[in-house]
Amino acid sequence: MLANVSSTFLRRLKALETEEQILNVGACAAMIGVFLPWIGGEMLGGNSLTYSGLGFYTSFIGLFVLLCQLAILLITAIPLTGGPVLVRKQYREYVRLFLGVLATVLVLAALSVLTKVTFEFSRMEVRFGIYVSLIGSLVVLLYAFLRVQEQRRNQVEELFHHPYDDAPVAVSKDQQELPLKPLPPPPPPPLPEEHRLLPRE
Repeated sequence: MLANVSSTFLRRLKALETEEQILNVGACAAMIGVFLPWIGGEMLGGNSLTYSGLGFYTSFIGLFVLLCQLAILLITAIPLTGGPVLVRKQYREYVRLFLGVLATVLVLAALSVLTKVTFEFSRMEVRFGIYVSLIGSLVVLLYAFLRVQEQRRNQVEELFHHPYDDAPVAVSKDQQELPLKPLPPPPPPPLPEEHRLLPRE
């Protein structure tokens, strides 16, 4: 049964739109980046230390980034496994856009804090993990924004769409069976008028 659930999940995952897949890949990358080193180097005393996004002074920021990206993933993943829909369709893209903005702002705040620390401690340096989280969050933000724009465009099209536009034209059986008659040829051009001179009296 577990194999059937996993195969169904993978099939539904492949059926998602390309923008949806890229958005979720960005969320996964941002989550992975939280567990990677964000800052490292030698502190006072010569000890070499490395901290992930869940360590150092920015641990609470890393935790919030992790929760935001996890929520974005769960919005997509739980319905694919047959679970309940967490957010209604009309609000889904706006929620993901809000979470993407929040995660991006938090990563930028953490980056500014860590950069300030590297200025105070010359042997400390910002590591690649925070850049992975930043790139993933930016990808989520970009594609969530594109999804919101697409949803708005679809809503406008539905608002001005007339139901009779897609209704099939009723054609009688006689009209279907009868061959199309060729159009009659155009009339010939008129002959030039002749002007005769009247004799003088």
